[in-house]
Amino acid sequence: MKLSAIKVDSAVIEQGDWVENIPDLPGVRIKARGTNNSDYRLLEGKLVREIPRVQRVEGVAPADQDRIAGRLLLETVVLDVEGLTEDDGVTPIPYTRALGEKLLLDPDFRVFQAGCAYAGSVVAQRQKAISETETKN
Repeated sequence: MKLSAIKVDSAVIEQGDWVENIPDLPGVRIKARGTNNSDYRLLEGKLVREIPRVQRVEGVAPADQDRIAGRLLLETVVLDVEGLTEDDGVTPIPYTRALGEKLLLDPDFRVFQAGCAYAGSVVAQRQKAISETETKN
């Protein structure tokens, strides 16, 4: 196996990139940092440590997992969203921090949360452009 096939672009993971064609979110594109970026890992550890040890000894409860996942997406993954509209299907809704809190922390918006997690995982696997990696090899 070529080493270039398993090398990701850490700069893109940290800075973010646009992801389109997100399952269950037609017409929506998300600018996301890669999951497991440096801020993600720091915040994840902090949020898990905030759960009392006796409550996490045998695993983090599903409610805590959902809360942590939402905070990680909000604070460290999702940078921008395009393609959201009002119910009329025409009037665009700009992505703001307040909208992010509503969509990423409310369990009723699981489809959006899953789309954001997908976008973060796509960016986490992004590689440098082929011509750039081949030139260096």
